[in-house]
Amino acid sequence: MVPHNRDLSRSFVRVFGRLLHKADSSSEAREDTFMDTCDLSAQGCLVDHCSSEDLPPYSPLSSAREKHDAQGTQGRQTEGIPLKRKSHFSDFYAPPKYARSLESPHNSSFDVETFHETLCYDVSGSTPQFTDTLAQNKDDVSILLKTFRGLFPDLHLQDKLANVDPITVQAIADVLCEHGYINERSLKVLCYTSVERIILAPSMSDENGLNLARDGIYSGISSSKLVVQRRNNVLVFRHTDGFQTLTELSFAGIRINDSDIQHIQRLPRLSILHLNEVGIGNEGVFLLVSLKHTLTKLFLTANHEVNNDAVPALLCLNNLVFLSILDTGIDMVGLRRLAGHMHKEDHVMDIEIPFSCEAYVDNIASQYLLHPIPPLITNPHICSHLSSAALKRNLEAHAARNSSIVASGTRLEMIERLTKILETRLLDLLVVEMLDGGC
Repeated sequence: MVPHNRDLSRSFVRVFGRLLHKADSSSEAREDTFMDTCDLSAQGCLVDHCSSEDLPPYSPLSSAREKHDAQGTQGRQTEGIPLKRKSHFSDFYAPPKYARSLESPHNSSFDVETFHETLCYDVSGSTPQFTDTLAQNKDDVSILLKTFRGLFPDLHLQDKLANVDPITVQAIADVLCEHGYINERSLKVLCYTSVERIILAPSMSDENGLNLARDGIYSGISSSKLVVQRRNNVLVFRHTDGFQTLTELSFAGIRINDSDIQHIQRLPRLSILHLNEVGIGNEGVFLLVSLKHTLTKLFLTANHEVNNDAVPALLCLNNLVFLSILDTGIDMVGLRRLAGHMHKEDHVMDIEIPFSCEAYVDNIASQYLLHPIPPLITNPHICSHLSSAALKRNLEAHAARNSSIVASGTRLEMIERLTKILETRLLDLLVVEMLDGGC
């Protein structure tokens, strides 16, 4: 190896340092790069003459470039070489190739706060308002047709009414109901007309297109799915002067809540209400009591949560001529109470009863002796006056029809048992009479 001349290298560095010092400020980056190169060359000469024992220990956590800058700066200052101040960006050098990166001090846990904001849409712009002309001519068929053509141009209402003569408000409403166009907008138009019947199932069973989801039409109660829509909906059926002629309303097949019944309590002439398979319970039945003056037909079919506790509310509906409690939780206990009240009030009503009650009535002769003949008694109030032999004789006659009846025991036990059988018999006969339409 050819030995390097240390003085020659240092003179070479001083000459170029003076030249670069006079250069334009735009060449600052080139100067730093060249000086670094020169320093590396000079230091390389020194390193060649140093043994490995004189070298500082290697530390992977420190930057090799930073050590070099420190050594080069110190060497140049000792020689009296005027150096320009380095840019502050020199502190952002990357770590050496084989050095380990420093761990980030930001390793502590942190909390994230989330704020949920509800988007509110102004639907008034897309809902035509009642014009003065329509308000003054509520039953003018031509105005209604024009209004609904503007609301539902894809319905082709005029074509669907081609075979209807005459075209009435109810005929228009029937077409809207049949094709699922009963929503907030159409109800606001029909609100002050002479419409008599509205069927909501076709419109509320599908959430796509123009159909509204379930109780968003008539309810303002918020839910997890329809919060925005319900807040903006008008409680159409709660209008004080709205639907004055509406007599029939059907929610059949639509799942609603008990509290939703309160939104139809103000309908002044509602007489037929279809609540088949809507999922209400006893609370919903009690909310119907406010309609007792007008309600004549009530369908509660397939509401399994309605049971015997709802019978007192049904007793208050004294204008009913038809009641369906088919496939509900009402059993013979509730049916006997209903039949007894109707007999007392001399109330005649057609009724559809649950299948279990119907099966009991069909096999009533197997429950006890249906028509006792003297000396057997039929009046439950005189059981306490019978002797033990007479009590046993009556119980044996009933046990002959139903083997589960016990004809023995103490006198008090036999009195209690015979009294209960005869009371049940009397109420069952009232149920039979009610079902035959003779109450």
